[in-house]
Amino acid sequence: MIKYQNVGMTYGKNVVLENIDLEIKTGELFVLVGPSGSGKTTLLRMLNQLTLPTAGDIYYEGKKIKTYDKQKLRLQMGYVPQVSSLFPNLNIEENITIQLEQLRVPKAKRKARAKELLASVDLEPEKFAKRMPDELSGGQQQRVAIIRALATDPKLILMDESFSALDPVLRRQSQDLILELHQRLQTTIVFVTHDMQEAMRLGDRIAILHEGQVQQIGTPTQIIEAPANDFVREFFAPARPRFWNLATVCNKAQVLTYDPTAAKVADFDQLLAQLTQQTTLIFNYQEQTYQLSQTQLLEFFQEQGGST
Repeated sequence: MIKYQNVGMTYGKNVVLENIDLEIKTGELFVLVGPSGSGKTTLLRMLNQLTLPTAGDIYYEGKKIKTYDKQKLRLQMGYVPQVSSLFPNLNIEENITIQLEQLRVPKAKRKARAKELLASVDLEPEKFAKRMPDELSGGQQQRVAIIRALATDPKLILMDESFSALDPVLRRQSQDLILELHQRLQTTIVFVTHDMQEAMRLGDRIAILHEGQVQQIGTPTQIIEAPANDFVREFFAPARPRFWNLATVCNKAQVLTYDPTAAKVADFDQLLAQLTQQTTLIFNYQEQTYQLSQTQLLEFFQEQGGST
């Protein structure tokens, strides 16, 4: 569906992106992750022509993005930015249907679509449709921003650090909502985050960026099993929430008969380092022997959600 071909971006002498080659498949939830300044948001913004590459080409459904009419292209896409972008002077129904209005969809159909979308995220239409944005909680505003991006049944949704400003509880709830909507609708989503744990939880596949270059592309399992380089390995480690520890992850492990010859593991970092080198680890912790696989560790990551 989307193809970046030798894409580069420079501002004067500053290289933002260099030789980016990647493809995003139809129906995929694809995550761009990396530290601040890695170029991930620039890559995303190129998809709706908010930014244009200075080298290479980007293809959308087989056609160069730069050849699309900008307004028509954006009307084909949903967009959820980091900060709530609900228009304060429009009620919730009007916010949800603003793109439908631009497409000249009749008012009755717009109202019906807003009602359908509100109900899909457990916001009672009769209660919320006529409210103003400042009458909603942060979590409710986020749900409205997400369903607004779905209003036109777009083939592609762009999400730029959409949950980074939320508290941990709302962030987890928003992640759950996106996973549920993606599973139900199978819409292609490109999601930008600086949080590797959020990337691991959400992504079908992940592209890890650093200093304008792609370091690795793969599924969460592939990245856990074989980090491409030291940057990927080190970037992954501090993305964990501080409350993760060896005792909590041992709840995911299989308990074995005590084996005094098994390797002793003292903390979570040591466990993680060893599991990146082998698919299954048998180890001792607090005089108990456990067996843990990379798959079980990944399940633990996915259950825990994004970091704080």
